[in-house]
Parts: sequence; structure tokens; C-alpha cells
Amino acid sequence: MPWHRNDHDPVEALRRQLAEKERLISQQMSRLNEELHQSGEAPPVEIKPPEPPVWRLEEEGHSTVRPVDPTPSRKRHLARQTQRDMIVFFICVGVFIVVLLLFLWVAYVRNTALNNGA
Repeated sequence: MPWHRNDHDPVEALRRQLAEKERLISQQMSRLNEELHQSGEAPPVEIKPPEPPVWRLEEEGHSTVRPVDPTPSRKRHLARQTQRDMIVFFICVGVFIVVLLLFLWVAYVRNTALNNGA
């Protein structure tokens, strides 16, 4: 039976979990660096700062300004949908006219056949 979670947002829970892992890794790296310094070995000449995780880069990416699209995607989508609706409408009108003409032709032939046979 699955456990009941109090997390309302699973993405936020995943972010907290990743932040905790990042904190543990940074603690482990600092502990290993201290052990290296205590053992008497020379520290590396160039210590590269750790890169932020990808999910942090994605959050920071929202603040950048994106180039403005000349037509918003909603309007393009609505234009495409309107075009499809127009095509379906005219196809339905055409089918209706064909069915109406067929019905009128059958009624005309039946009516003339009854008059000629009587």
C-alpha cells in the first residue's frame, strides 16, 4: 500500500530532494578537500567552482528576455482552427445540399410515377 504524502507539488518535492543531495555532495567535497590538505599534498592549482544544477539554470533562464514573436502562438493556433472549422462547415453544407437534392429527386420521381401509373 503506498504511503500517503503530504506534498501537494511533486516538482517542489523533487527540487527539495535535489537541493538536499547538492548540500550533501558539497559537504562531502569540503570534507575530502580538508583531508587532502591535512595529508600534506599540495592543493590543486586551479579549483573550478562547482556548476549549478540544471534545474537551477532552468529557473534562472526565465528572467532572460526572449525575442518577441510577431504573432502570438494563440492567434496562429486560432487561425488554423478557424480555417479547419470553415473547411468542415463547407463540406457539411455541400453534403446537406447533395442529400436535399437526392431527396427532392426521389420525391419527384415517386410523385410522377404515381401519377403516370394511375
